[in-house]
Amino acid sequence: MHSPEIRSPQERYLPLAGAAYAALMVAGAAAFPAAPGGDVTPASHPAWLAAHTNAVITQSYVRGLAALAFIALAVAVAAAIRRALPGSSLSAAALTGGSLSAALVLAGQGVAMASALFVHGGGGADATRSLGALQGGFLDMSSLPAVLLFGAAGLAALRTGILPRWLGVLSLLGVPFALVDAGSYDGGPLEAVGILGLVYFLAWGLLTGVQLYLSERSAQSATRQAEGLKTP
Repeated sequence: MHSPEIRSPQERYLPLAGAAYAALMVAGAAAFPAAPGGDVTPASHPAWLAAHTNAVITQSYVRGLAALAFIALAVAVAAAIRRALPGSSLSAAALTGGSLSAALVLAGQGVAMASALFVHGGGGADATRSLGALQGGFLDMSSLPAVLLFGAAGLAALRTGILPRWLGVLSLLGVPFALVDAGSYDGGPLEAVGILGLVYFLAWGLLTGVQLYLSERSAQSATRQAEGLKTP
């Protein structure tokens, strides 16, 4: 592996977006009232939504910030791959997969906010439920692009050691987990196991972000020490 150049604080701390993503997603669930049955699409329950519009709007912002943090993590993963494997398409795959996944989550939260505003303005129940179905579609599809991110991170880790081997294997396991999560839509054959996909996303984001940060900090420290030894 080549010696890394000294990078800016922003680049060094960017991987911690993984921890921010996990924290914001947990906060988005724990700090707000849950729709009946724990439904992540509150517009599916117009009467409940009408009584909790402010909470749903605020929750949408929190989850939207989590999606932005996931994009930042994808940027950090892609940058690490690009440094370790110059010219490899794995870097672009990681960035594309993570960004598309987060963009679909953002779209879903935008629909959630729109449904809350619609109900607050006196919108009808049938149209509100349609918005709920649209949000559910965005959220279910958001898992599919992550297959690219998990696969690219896992392959790069096993080839270069940018992540520990165990985390590389865990990343590759994200491919089937993401597919399971995508198939966990309401009434679908995998609805009962959808929580596993969510837990995987949170754990992977936290572990990968922290590990990339620690590896980067160690590499930067070694580089500074080497440069200090070379100084006359």
